[in-house]
Amino acid sequence: MLHTTLSDILSSSEFLSSVISLPISGEAFQLYHLSQSARALVAAHLWQHSGKNLIIVSQDDIIAEDIWDDLCALIGKENAHYMPDYEILPYEERSPHYSIRATRMETLLYAMQSDKPAVYSLSIRSFGRYMPSRENLAKHILHLHKGMEYDPQKLLADLQNMGYDIEYQVSKVYQAARRGGIIDVFSPPTLSPVRIEFWGDEIIGMRQFSLATQRSIPGEVKELTVIPARELCLDDVDSGSPIIAKVRDKGFFDGIENYYALLTKDLQLFADYFPADNRLLIWNNYIYIYEEYEALMEQTLSAYLKAAKHSGKAKLPRPEALMADEQAFARLKNHSNNLYLSQSEFVLPFPTMNIRAPFEAQPAFDADLAVLGNSLLAKAEEGWRNILLFDNQSQSKRMQQSLGTGGYDTHIGVLHEGFSIQDCKLNLWTDHEIFNRYKRKRYAPRYSPGESIVDYENLKPGDYVVHVDHGIGVFEGLKIIKLDGSDVECLMLRYAGDDRVYVPTFQLTLVSKYIAEEGASPVLNKLGSAKWSATKHRATQQIELIAADIVKLYAERSARIGIAHKPDSDWQSELEESFIYEDTPDQSRASREIKDDMELAAPMERLLCGDVGFGKTEVAIRAAFKAVCSGYQVAVLAPTTLLVEQHWRVFKERLAQYPVRIGMFSRFRSPAMVTKDLVGVRSGAVDIAIGTHRLLSKDVRFNKLGLLIIDEEHRFGVRHKEKLRALQTNVDTLYMSATPIPRTMNMALAKLKEISLMQTSPKERLPIRTIITPRDMDVIKDAIRREIDRGGQVFFIHNRVQTIETVAEELRREMPKVRFGVGHAQMPEHHLEQVMDAFVGKEYQVLISTTIVENGIDIPNANTILIDRADTFGLAQLYQMRGRVGRSNRRAYAYLLIPKGTTTDAKHRLEALTQYDYLGAGFQVALRDLELRGAGTILGTKQSGVIQAIGFNYYNRILGNAIEAVESGDTSSLYEEITPAARQKVRTEIDLYFPPGFIDDDEERLRIYRRLGELNKLEDVDEFEVELLDRFGEIPEQARWLLNYFKLSQLTKKHSLLNCHVKKDKLTMEFDPKKMPPKQELLRFTSKITLPVRFDAGKNLKLIVELDPEQSYIQQFETAIEILKG
Repeated sequence: MLHTTLSDILSSSEFLSSVISLPISGEAFQLYHLSQSARALVAAHLWQHSGKNLIIVSQDDIIAEDIWDDLCALIGKENAHYMPDYEILPYEERSPHYSIRATRMETLLYAMQSDKPAVYSLSIRSFGRYMPSRENLAKHILHLHKGMEYDPQKLLADLQNMGYDIEYQVSKVYQAARRGGIIDVFSPPTLSPVRIEFWGDEIIGMRQFSLATQRSIPGEVKELTVIPARELCLDDVDSGSPIIAKVRDKGFFDGIENYYALLTKDLQLFADYFPADNRLLIWNNYIYIYEEYEALMEQTLSAYLKAAKHSGKAKLPRPEALMADEQAFARLKNHSNNLYLSQSEFVLPFPTMNIRAPFEAQPAFDADLAVLGNSLLAKAEEGWRNILLFDNQSQSKRMQQSLGTGGYDTHIGVLHEGFSIQDCKLNLWTDHEIFNRYKRKRYAPRYSPGESIVDYENLKPGDYVVHVDHGIGVFEGLKIIKLDGSDVECLMLRYAGDDRVYVPTFQLTLVSKYIAEEGASPVLNKLGSAKWSATKHRATQQIELIAADIVKLYAERSARIGIAHKPDSDWQSELEESFIYEDTPDQSRASREIKDDMELAAPMERLLCGDVGFGKTEVAIRAAFKAVCSGYQVAVLAPTTLLVEQHWRVFKERLAQYPVRIGMFSRFRSPAMVTKDLVGVRSGAVDIAIGTHRLLSKDVRFNKLGLLIIDEEHRFGVRHKEKLRALQTNVDTLYMSATPIPRTMNMALAKLKEISLMQTSPKERLPIRTIITPRDMDVIKDAIRREIDRGGQVFFIHNRVQTIETVAEELRREMPKVRFGVGHAQMPEHHLEQVMDAFVGKEYQVLISTTIVENGIDIPNANTILIDRADTFGLAQLYQMRGRVGRSNRRAYAYLLIPKGTTTDAKHRLEALTQYDYLGAGFQVALRDLELRGAGTILGTKQSGVIQAIGFNYYNRILGNAIEAVESGDTSSLYEEITPAARQKVRTEIDLYFPPGFIDDDEERLRIYRRLGELNKLEDVDEFEVELLDRFGEIPEQARWLLNYFKLSQLTKKHSLLNCHVKKDKLTMEFDPKKMPPKQELLRFTSKITLPVRFDAGKNLKLIVELDPEQSYIQQFETAIEILKG
């Protein structure tokens, strides 16, 4: 903690020593000439010496969070807490995102339960909003421990009363799920959900589990605190509330937080959670806080009057019951236990004693380390203590190598700004200021969702499917039927003529989801007809030709002599260590895969698919630097001028400390600069050339090109792609995309391109809330207000240049106090550049633009986007535009505005974005696009007819088999018809299924069946059994028999069995005469098993194991399987 490190120096500051006594003097003191980080340090010092809770109030959430971020570095995260605003408008019928509720509740939990004082940072909106009382909330906190008695059904009811969503499977915070004797719950402050196991009413064990895999994490949880998911629990609602009927009907309805005053009389402000003599209020720039408060009260009254027209005043809380009025604030702001901190000396609306703080800002060095080093040595000689602050150890180490070690100390933990304290001769410097980088938050949201990647083959009733033997049908659901004397759960498939086929779930791999052209409804096959066999035969013939082309392409690529780049240099390691964020696991893996490919002599062709903001550019920079270090040039091709400029800036910043020359080719560059870079490209002086399709012009001739990086390939036209192929003769090629187009997806899935997926989100990212809504001015104004109220900025996309100014004027009339800017691609280059710079500099609060923002603008402060006529855009385009927001650790919103009467197909397209709103979903969006638009073409040959006939999934399966067959030289196996009897080597007369009581959810049960059917190793089935036991509890007998069925299926391969027949009283194994096991193997089995065994030497040798009716059949059967495993 930085404050602890500095405590001896700070104690010598007369100013800081005097600050300690100011809040209790009864006078109003304003301390000014303090930067934001300096204010955080003053607050930290006051907290350290006062022994009281500090509440720091700021004008908005962005400033409050920045203050908290600095406090975490100064006094440690355990002592600093952030209380975010709800991020909902007054009287809005929308509740806060669960991550906001989780952070608030964790802060309230600490305030209620800890005896140790802390510092709390919050905005005036959060500070001034009434909330249920401390006493009400405290009585609902649950403390669970192993061995305690608690009726599981009552626990579930209590959790529901506390605001938990009862789901089938826990996927995020504030959810609970029950499966038999297991209850899963995810409650802050625990960072992972917890699985509680009951025996009757006794808790016999608790353990954490992974959201992604749903598997338990090793280790035992002995005690668990479960806190309410809402600030008001349902049983605290007054029975006489005017909206009690709504609560009884809907429970926690959307926007309930705006109605607390009608639901309970027991409300408080956050400051009231602490006794008056145990709190200090710090007002951070009071003059701005008061301006924001006045605007908030005006907004609240306006919203009240508007809502009252629809609901009536009797069903709305008064504004003064929602937000604290002037009288309530006067009670808190009585100058005793209050302190006012600011940058400038303001005239406040009450008398103050103003004291100028002896703090100064640090000068800029523009990355000039020689000037910095001289300054540090000079200051040290004058008796100053110089401390450089770094994000991580590798940055600190690199700086010491560059500067030497004299004249300064280092510390890991960074503030937003450096400063000096004159009266104790202390200098604090931050590395991001030295190198002109902006500082990012260090602390990520603690409660991000953990959705695993959605299986795009998930089946729902009504979906078209393809059965290997029967062709195209419709999936109607699951049903348990009698099959050969045993109960088996089957897929019901409907075919032409209303005929049905029941497919046992242990044969689920024979069925795949039908995917073809958008809007195409395939013709159902007729059972017993030869048409499907003929269709399949024709398709296989065409696919065989494609497979031959692919194999030929493989051979040509393998024969081509590419560039073998050198192994990583010391500089490469330094560059990667200097990355100011921690690599995600996928980022590290993708970087390693790409660099491994580059070191091979064969030309690389790899697709890097990662969600927007997931760090693809950093991976590309590392690849480019590797090529440069190997003596080669790099071409980086991007579809838009804005994206080119952004790449150029990021590459320049990351490689600033290395002798790498980077050229840029776009219309924002002057002709003289372009000419200079052209000469450099030809001579080899330019190492990395970044440009639009301008890079493909005839006058751009590379001296020694070694790596081509193509960002968003789908944005380039056919002519440009032909020129790209000419560049790709023997150079390594890296494609980058968040949503690869179907053709690229098709090639990746068919392994024509290697693919690196980046699906792990950076720690600070939150999913984007996507809202599809009719275009309505009230919706638009509310969305803009919500973002501006929290200090953010907004994109408004209107993609018609002819009417964009009309839309801008309409918005200006409706919201005259909001600063709007307009930008589009037909503007003069420098004008557009000025607009963009003004938006980045926060001169505009809202940017109204065409799709120029689809790529290239990275503005972390812009976290709301409204897309006008969203129905006219493609899925990939919408996904890219939505990715312009949510690039920080703040909750982002995307509004897809559509006209009334939008077609059903267009709505389905948009709903895909709401389905895939979790982080890392770009790959899934591409697959969804594949489903909606069709699979495109491979190798330039139209395959839509084949795909239409058999569906993309089955097409891909045949293609994979065909490639293997062509490579082996024998394609006859592709045309062999396998009978159902030959396919099913294990026959049984025993019930085989997962009972609905064991796995209740049909979709999850189907997913489990599919996963089980795709296992190829015996040990995988064993591991799967362990997972089922962990997730669902004791495995019922029918499910155990099903697992044994799959184990025996694997053993038939191991022991070369023709088939097995399982009855209740015997197990019969028939051996293949061509692959008889050694005699000693048979003797080993018969000697180890204690049950009666006999051989039948008929047509084929059979081994028959008789089961004892006096003992458990399944236990005897499982014993036999264990012996067969060997």
